[in-house]
Amino acid sequence: MKRSSAPNISAPLSRSGARRKTSSFINLICVAATISVLILISLGGTLLFSASSGNNSNLDSHVNNNEGESQQQQSSQLRRQQSADIISGEEKRDPTNTQGLLIRADQIGEIRIAFRPDLAGPSSIQYVIDVVEAASVTSSDGDYSYGVKCSRCNFYRAEPELLLQGVIAQHSISSNSVSLGPCPDKLPPQAHCPEHDPNCGCHGPIMTKGMVGWAGGGEGPDFFLNTFDKPVDWWEHQHTVWGELDEESIRVVESAYDLPAHKTSMRMLDKPIEFSIELF
Repeated sequence: MKRSSAPNISAPLSRSGARRKTSSFINLICVAATISVLILISLGGTLLFSASSGNNSNLDSHVNNNEGESQQQQSSQLRRQQSADIISGEEKRDPTNTQGLLIRADQIGEIRIAFRPDLAGPSSIQYVIDVVEAASVTSSDGDYSYGVKCSRCNFYRAEPELLLQGVIAQHSISSNSVSLGPCPDKLPPQAHCPEHDPNCGCHGPIMTKGMVGWAGGGEGPDFFLNTFDKPVDWWEHQHTVWGELDEESIRVVESAYDLPAHKTSMRMLDKPIEFSIELF
């Protein structure tokens, strides 16, 4: 008996086999999805931690900056208070125990000014001492081996053969406490002087070479150093003389006349000469 030839058709799969394959595929998809979710959660946590760390770092930096500024302000206030204590307290230096002021200028050299309280009275000398001591307290580097820097200490005007003019001032010290010098005894008393100037503009001797006085007939903080060879009688007695130069210091002052300057109503230095100060 002849056998029937088999049809060219794939054998059908049983339903149970199909379900097993479908279930395996679904399980694979579920596992992959679970892994993806875990990865996303992990990345999200890392980003949140980084952002939090960055914010904390910025906050710490802001706090540190505020603390630094606060410390600087407290330090500045302390120095100002110490400066005020020196001026008003028992630490004030006795002018009778101080010989003079040493000016150190890199451009020209050292200038020694011997105090003349006999010509100026005590207040001018005390003002200079107060400026030096206040500048010492507020100096930022604390190195006084080359003097101290004050807030306004420089020479700005140079008139050859006549004078070198500058300013000596510290922001915490007022020159209002300075009294004008006395009128020389040899002059007759003036009559009908105004109340604010009982000496009628007579506040010192006729200035001679090497004398140091307050500028403009005032009480500072601008001052000048006279190098004119003869007595400057046209200034009369209007300037309070509070110091005097030695011969070497006069030569140092005269060297400033060679520095570049420009002429207006006065001969002003192109670049002011900054200087440091100390007492001797």
